[in-house]
Amino acid sequence: MEVVVNMTSPTKIAYARKHGYEFRGHILEQKPNEHPAWGKLALLLEILPKVDRLLWIDADSFVTNPEIALEQIPYIDGLTASRDWGIDSTLLDFSSAGMILTPKALPLIEAASRKTHWANCPLWDQNGLREAAREFKNLLHILPRRTLNAVPQALHPFAIEPWQKGDFLCHLTFTSNEERKKFLDHFFRDWAQ
Repeated sequence: MEVVVNMTSPTKIAYARKHGYEFRGHILEQKPNEHPAWGKLALLLEILPKVDRLLWIDADSFVTNPEIALEQIPYIDGLTASRDWGIDSTLLDFSSAGMILTPKALPLIEAASRKTHWANCPLWDQNGLREAAREFKNLLHILPRRTLNAVPQALHPFAIEPWQKGDFLCHLTFTSNEERKKFLDHFFRDWAQ
């Protein structure tokens, strides 16, 4: 994952500089009986009380259109995310790979962090957040897939509403780091031309 992080982080850093946002990169650590992604919830609980608004972008997502300012993305005072990319996702199935959060989302994040049965199960933090969101629907706003969770068809031919040129973020989900690196190498080579 380190190679992927090294390739995606510069897009986030450049985006933050362009718009005058503060950027913080975090590597989530492995703990016994807990997937590193579960650590996202503890990190959100630490950061959210200190900010007015937070844009969370997972390591396997990167900025592909830095012209889209955070203010241009419709969000609520709470947690805003995009619908998940899969064909079987319902209207309430959202992705935690890209989110806009405000401190008002803290009760939802706290509730999710107590759903520890997801700490070492696939979709970790995302499933914890989805389960907690049932209790806090008033703190949740779900956007179309391509807003914060655009998945390229090159990696997932059956992705619903796949990533397109001009989308804000590209999410390289549910694939190996080798495939992510191959996609990024190709993307950045084409982008430079």
